[in-house]
Amino acid sequence: MKQKWTIERRLAFIEFRLQWDGRVNRTDVATKFGISLNQATNDLVAYAKAEPQNIRYDLSLRAYVRGDGFNARYGTSTAEHYLAQLLATRDARQQDTDLWIGQIPEVEVIATPVGPVSSHILRSIVGAVLTEEPIDCLLQTERDPRPCWDTIAPHAMLMDGAHWSVRAYSQSIHGYATIPLARIVEMRGANTPLASHGPDEDWSTIVELRVAPQSNLTEADRNTLIRDLGIKGESTSIKVRRALIPQLAKRLGISTPSSPADRLVILNVDDADVAGAVQ
Repeated sequence: MKQKWTIERRLAFIEFRLQWDGRVNRTDVATKFGISLNQATNDLVAYAKAEPQNIRYDLSLRAYVRGDGFNARYGTSTAEHYLAQLLATRDARQQDTDLWIGQIPEVEVIATPVGPVSSHILRSIVGAVLTEEPIDCLLQTERDPRPCWDTIAPHAMLMDGAHWSVRAYSQSIHGYATIPLARIVEMRGANTPLASHGPDEDWSTIVELRVAPQSNLTEADRNTLIRDLGIKGESTSIKVRRALIPQLAKRLGISTPSSPADRLVILNVDDADVAGAVQ
């Protein structure tokens, strides 16, 4: 059964093409949404009536082009949405109906090696998170050369930008841990009762890290870093779960404890909510 696209969705598409491709015609709209050319024409006319400064018809191109007074109305016309679309063009699994870019610039994505996760393991983990049931996992850790069985109680999933992990209480360490899914070798129903444990306070506690460029940077390095991270003023604040401070610090290239070679430093490293997570 064909999906019924709302006119607002089609108007957002028209604006997206105007914003990023500079032009759009009725065939673009009709093809993307599976509607008639007449309906596509009506949509273009409706958009022009609502946002006349954004669009004009170019006889030589036989297409509508971006107006000189263009001012985006829809959230789908943001830079973030375009870049997400551009990234999606590199994903062969992405359905064409989800992609709005007409003219695709050459784009490459640096792939980070990621260990495989089986459907069986993922299904078991997701099921344990949803049902709040403990589960046994054969886990490769940094403590032992060979995988060992552990009983865990998963409660949340985590993506750090490259790897998926599960946040869980671990019987073997008698505490909570962030476990990369790729390190789980096998899963099975829990054979032993899980020890009593309290809530994951490090997960539920949101802290604000104040991060700033290292004082020994050159002016060029400092200004580049400010642009890279969108820092306004002398520092920037990042809200993060206390449990995830080590992963965030690693991603930002911040040593814990701090090193003079780091480009960034955590200014409030001595705050009670931060100190224990960066040791």
